[in-house]
Amino acid sequence: MRLRLDHVGAGYAVLTEPVMAALMLAARTEGLILDPIYTGRALAGLMSAVAQDEIKPGERTVLLNSGGLPGLFGHPGAVARSVGALMEFS
Repeated sequence: MRLRLDHVGAGYAVLTEPVMAALMLAARTEGLILDPIYTGRALAGLMSAVAQDEIKPGERTVLLNSGGLPGLFGHPGAVARSVGALMEFS
């Protein structure tokens, strides 16, 4: 188990750029809806660990997605940015 504190951000409900990038990547590539508070931060940390070579290619890794849809639509920053991203595809 790894504990990273560099993706916590300025506070509980503050959406950071790495988290937003993780949310968009999961949605675009895997069709996964992650919440911006917990699972989004977990994926952002996982992505950083891979980028920083802390997790090697082929190393077994698990990311538990325990939901997220209510959290995504309840977060004003995530909703605004998601709508903006959808408009890019139109």
